Amino acid sequence: MFIIKPLIFIIVNMLAGFLYIFAIKFFLFIPSKEKMINGKRIPFTPAFVYRKKIWLIKKIKKMVNDYINDTKDDTDGSRITKWEHKVFHQTWDKITFMDNISFIPKSIKNNFRHFIATIVFEVVKQFLRTFIPYLMEKYEVNKYIELLNKKLDIDIIKEYFNRYVYKYVLLFVLAIHFLIGLGNMLIYLCLK
Repeated sequence: MFIIKPLIFIIVNMLAGFLYIFAIKFFLFIPSKEKMINGKRIPFTPAFVYRKKIWLIKKIKKMVNDYINDTKDDTDGSRITKWEHKVFHQTWDKITFMDNISFIPKSIKNNFRHFIATIVFEVVKQFLRTFIPYLMEKYEVNKYIELLNKKLDIDIIKEYFNRYVYKYVLLFVLAIHFLIGLGNMLIYLCLK
């Protein structure tokens, strides 16, 4: 009985270490499906990794659809229009070498800069508004997103997590908690 009481320190410390490492695993991977009670969804179901997979696929689909919608929008508020204007202004700023040439009149320099910046602007506009959507349609990007959804198997991630992360972290934490429990036990025995 004298030895059993102090051993409780080791057991309790190792149990605490196991519980918080298991809680991390539980938060990441358990449960894999959405759970309901009386028609209401239980919070944090499905587990974090499963929710993030669903979020990732929705985010990719939304980004692709937003890009396609932006290609049809010529207003100044669309992202593509902002990119095009940014390219125009950067090109305009890059052609500053013309200012150093003194024998060419300023109006010709500005017309040349405007001409070059407009050409670059139009090339970028055609590239962003027609070529990229053409490639997206030709290579059927939406099918690849669905394929990613099917192939991104959380069970494989869970298996790798268990094999390469969970096992070693659990052993490390249990060893640390064993030493803490052993120290607590020795302090208890010395004070008693």
